[in-house]
Amino acid sequence: MIQALESTPIHGRDNIGGTLDEMMLDLQTKAQEHAKQIEQLMTEIENLRNDGKILRDDNKKLKNNFENIRKDHENLKSSFQEHLRERDKLKLQLNTTEGRLQYLEAISLQIAPQTCQTLADLGVTQTGKYFVDPDGVSIGDAPIKVLCDMETDPVSTIVLHDSMADTMIDPCAGPGCYRRKIKYDASLKQMVALINQSTHCSQEIRFDCLSTALSIGERRQAWWVDRHGNPQDYWDGSNGEKHVCRCGLSNNCTDKALSCNCDAKAPQWESDSGAIINRTSLPLTELRFGGLQFAGQKAKYTLGGLACRGKASSSSENPAESCSSLRRTGNTRSGYYLIQKKNGRLDVVLCRMDFEDSDAGFQLDTGARIIVKGVYFDAYLTSHLHKEGVITFSGTVVNIGNGMVSSTGIFTAPLDGIYAFHFHYLGYGDVSTRVDLRRNRVIKGAMVARPNESEIPSQAIFLSLNLGDEIDWRRIIQLRRASQPRLVFGTIVSELEASEPIEARLLADDSFPKRLAQTAMGVDCLLSQTELIEEAGAEVVELLAHTWR
Repeated sequence: MIQALESTPIHGRDNIGGTLDEMMLDLQTKAQEHAKQIEQLMTEIENLRNDGKILRDDNKKLKNNFENIRKDHENLKSSFQEHLRERDKLKLQLNTTEGRLQYLEAISLQIAPQTCQTLADLGVTQTGKYFVDPDGVSIGDAPIKVLCDMETDPVSTIVLHDSMADTMIDPCAGPGCYRRKIKYDASLKQMVALINQSTHCSQEIRFDCLSTALSIGERRQAWWVDRHGNPQDYWDGSNGEKHVCRCGLSNNCTDKALSCNCDAKAPQWESDSGAIINRTSLPLTELRFGGLQFAGQKAKYTLGGLACRGKASSSSENPAESCSSLRRTGNTRSGYYLIQKKNGRLDVVLCRMDFEDSDAGFQLDTGARIIVKGVYFDAYLTSHLHKEGVITFSGTVVNIGNGMVSSTGIFTAPLDGIYAFHFHYLGYGDVSTRVDLRRNRVIKGAMVARPNESEIPSQAIFLSLNLGDEIDWRRIIQLRRASQPRLVFGTIVSELEASEPIEARLLADDSFPKRLAQTAMGVDCLLSQTELIEEAGAEVVELLAHTWR
């Protein structure tokens, strides 16, 4: 029985051993996994420690950055405040600059040149709008704004108006029933002064037509009005009292029997254009059109500005022949002038430059005459003085005897005799200036303009000169500006003792300024716009006529 039991196997023994091995293997595997996890945890802990250190460093950097940002903010705030202060300063400077610009513009109106040609002579080359003053600086009408075309040769001064663009004509049946008055950017007086100072003036006009005539037979349908209020129906050139267009003057109109293209009343668009050059008619002041009574009739016009070019020629070494020739050379102030109607004689006339040439009172004869056997000159300066030294002049209106050289400012006596010199100038500014009259560089007379007072010092002096003696006028104290000095000189060739009487008689009326001045010889002379100096016992009346530009 015992043998039988020993031989009986225990069921599951082999299975138990296999299970333990598997369990041990599983435990080992798990232990290895746990070891790896522990190692990973240790690595992560180390990484966390490193990250913590990095975070602490970053936090420190952030604190530093925050402090820097705070400081930058304070700096920006301070800089912003500084910019605000700078802005306020700039605003103040801008207001001051605008005020200065307004002041300079006001000053420019007081010293505006007479034409665009004057600007070009001063070196201005930019085409644009400028202020000019054709009727004279600080006299007459206010300066006008014109278009200066510096591209033309000579330079063009163009006065614009309110009808520069193409304009359709409103339909109406009667002759001249459409009316358009032209409003210029200048007074008529300023435009006439501009015309008188220019060598050539013109005004372009164009008429486009569809079955519409300027004239039908002897019955005119359209015309323009000149500055004197007279109707004119010539459309090119200077053809007063004759209905004609440019094609009629060149004999190439659409209908050879007519004087204008539009007079054919063709059923297609035609045009007539031209340039009015009659100086006594310019500018055009009004346009009149008519004869548009049917639906198929249309017309339009274009009128250019008054364009003047060139500078009226003058001879600085010889007197003018009339007040008209004086006006054409730029003289714009009314006053007494020397003109030469006849050879060998100068006449004193009153030129009313505020009148038209055709007016009866434009040129009035005073009856005073000068026999041209002595030496006379009248020198002028049209720009401001900016430096010290001998004064040079722009030119002479009269220079009989050729003793005065305006470019050097030196007069050289061509004859022995007693010479009378008169000098006037306008001084203004905040510094005194003195002008000396010198003979052979030795001072013989002087005058002074006081600071901050606009005044016109004048000096009259008689000197006994020998042939070749030199006279000049020297400015010795700097003044910011002195405006338009002008010399008037006459000579009494015969001997004149200091004790001999000199009678001064005033030709001008009481509206002209008078000044009593003492000459260097102690002789009282009444100075005014015009002086008549008569030598006692002499048959010839010597006249010194002084005018201001």
